[in-house]
Amino acid sequence: MGRFDGRTAMITGAGKNIGKEIALAFAREGANIVVCDLNEENTRSTVKEIEAMGVGAMAAVCDVRDREKINFLVAEAEKRFGGIDILVNNAGGSAGLLGKLTPFADAEPETIDFVLDVNIKGSFNCAHAVLKNMIQKQWGKIINISSIAAVCGLKKRTDYAAAKAAMIGMARALALEVGQYNICVNCVSPGAIARNGDSHGSMTHLGEDGRMGEPKDIADTVLFLAGQDYITGQNIVVDGGRSLGPSHR
Repeated sequence: MGRFDGRTAMITGAGKNIGKEIALAFAREGANIVVCDLNEENTRSTVKEIEAMGVGAMAAVCDVRDREKINFLVAEAEKRFGGIDILVNNAGGSAGLLGKLTPFADAEPETIDFVLDVNIKGSFNCAHAVLKNMIQKQWGKIINISSIAAVCGLKKRTDYAAAKAAMIGMARALALEVGQYNICVNCVSPGAIARNGDSHGSMTHLGEDGRMGEPKDIADTVLFLAGQDYITGQNIVVDGGRSLGPSHR
């Protein structure tokens, strides 16, 4: 028996990296998974891995900025699985996704709009789409993936830091509204997370060389929050102590 047998989790940005690891972790614990990602190939690859575990999986290829498409896909998930019990708002990113990281003074308005929309509006669209069913069920979990940029700031990512801070504020305010329905809303703020197996030199306070985190570190934290019924409105920083200040090695 898995911790989330009979539950359905929707993870945005689940085609690769942190989002994929979160999706697979929930599937290992028995949850049906709605795999939401902009890249169709990555989405379907994740779905195949999940189906091989013997749980239900649904491909939801979409841009989280598209409110109508999100509403349609959530409605389809409700038909297939009976609704979304757990939402993980993981889709997002900085201007680096467009290859346009610059000081704020040089940022293009269109780039700023993209960063704000994909992080803030994307999370809003998904949360709004799933909430009515959660309220009807009198149970639910919404977990936003923010960033230590929201806590510490980050050069050339002023728009990103602001957007991720908004996700923390959203979680706290929404937690106040929906707690009466046994719905918990929280945030996880990752620090530097390894990609392609490179986990060294991130100036954290762990290990001899300040190792980076792994996607599993974030997935474990998300599953912990999804399994709790008395933690809400919180932001858990998962960064190897990086936000404590520079490492003096």
